[in-house]
Amino acid sequence: MKISTVVLLLALVALQGCDWIRDLGKVNFDTDLVVNVPINSDMKKSVATDESVADYNFFGSAVLSLAENEDIEPYMEKLREINLQSLEVTIIGLLPTQTIITMSLSVSGVGTLCTQTNITSINNTFTPEIDANLLEEAGQKLVDDGLVTVTISGTATGPVANTVTLVFKSKVTAGALD
Repeated sequence: MKISTVVLLLALVALQGCDWIRDLGKVNFDTDLVVNVPINSDMKKSVATDESVADYNFFGSAVLSLAENEDIEPYMEKLREINLQSLEVTIIGLLPTQTIITMSLSVSGVGTLCTQTNITSINNTFTPEIDANLLEEAGQKLVDDGLVTVTISGTATGPVANTVTLVFKSKVTAGALD
């Protein structure tokens, strides 16, 4: 009877010990996930409701790959969680005469993260409000696939040939002993 109790107790300790040992190898760190998205207009005016405004549609996409991040690369096969905290957007090369009327940012497999309006050379860097659930979905997609395609589209007051830099502030959890 004593032996059965001791064996049962050891089995319970061993099962709990596996999680404890696994957690010893847990690595948490902050990193910026950066992707540059070239955007270009189609050089054709869209249908504008106001005759005095000539809108130009633009579009661009790029792949955000975790393998390109030097902080994450050593843990690629051991990622447990990526918690996207926020996004900073910078439109590079926006001229004083250009206005982005509307710009939407989408992530493959997740959907539209945000839409921003009336962007000029004065306010070309901004942190859009994004639903936390969408950020969580995008983070999980990165863990699952190791990459996502980011798409930017919108309209501008004139032809566009710019680069949009996206910086996702992130908290990463990896299992060094996994």
